[in-house]
Amino acid sequence: MLAKKALYSIVAILVLSLTSYAMAGELRTDDGYVIYYNALDTTMIPKEVARAYGIVRSKNRAMLNVSVRKGGKGSLLKTKAVLAKVTAHAANLTGQLKNLKMRRIEEGNADQRAIYYIAVFSITNEEMWNFTINVEPENKAKVQEIKFRQQFFVD
Repeated sequence: MLAKKALYSIVAILVLSLTSYAMAGELRTDDGYVIYYNALDTTMIPKEVARAYGIVRSKNRAMLNVSVRKGGKGSLLKTKAVLAKVTAHAANLTGQLKNLKMRRIEEGNADQRAIYYIAVFSITNEEMWNFTINVEPENKAKVQEIKFRQQFFVD
């Protein structure tokens, strides 16, 4: 059972942080934080990972994922996961606004800890969403605002 949980953790870390480089974003801040963010169709998440984290897989659902790390210029391996206050909302082109409830997921131990903030929301085919994410890393670092646009396709 422990080996199975470890496997889920490894897969979850890979899926949630590196799911699709085409949809991923990265923001490096002046005060040494790296904020990774992406939005993806939940059918891209393996069933076991979705089940372990209570994520509903559906072609009509998407997930916003945000991760905050500190330090390690030039190498993800030299950074450490940090806690942050993460809020987000999205608006489609018709003006419909969704306040996204971000949920924190923590994996690993102190040396290899991973922290993700996720929100799952409904989508329709060819819908374009404008995302605004506010990230305030621990220790009251400067609040970072991230804006990006993504279109979703439902088969």
